[in-house]
Amino acid sequence: LMPDKLFRSIELEYRGHDPAVLKSYTKFLNSVCSHLNLTKGRFKILPYVRWVQYALRSKFVHKKYKLHYETRTYIRRFEVLNLTGSTASTFLEYIERNIPEGVGMRVGYVEMQPLPPTITSKQ
Repeated sequence: LMPDKLFRSIELEYRGHDPAVLKSYTKFLNSVCSHLNLTKGRFKILPYVRWVQYALRSKFVHKKYKLHYETRTYIRRFEVLNLTGSTASTFLEYIERNIPEGVGMRVGYVEMQPLPPTITSKQ
């Protein structure tokens, strides 16, 4: 039987084009953490990423008349602290199954490991 992994923190970064959807998903993450008795870490609202594209209105000539396309990607960062491997996998599976449409997520782990024997041995 292998010992369970220990994670110091799990960082969730999720992004989407609608800030109201991200706010609602953040509320959902907070309620999941409170129901599972998980320790919440930092929550950060990062500056949005703006993508702008100009295009001519006509296919040919008429350079004066242009269209302006713009998208904004809003980014949120949520951290959960001190988890075991089984709790982390359960938590992540649940929140990934309930992620809203049009929202992307990136997950980062900080795993705790024992020191190697070359460092811990007494001489």
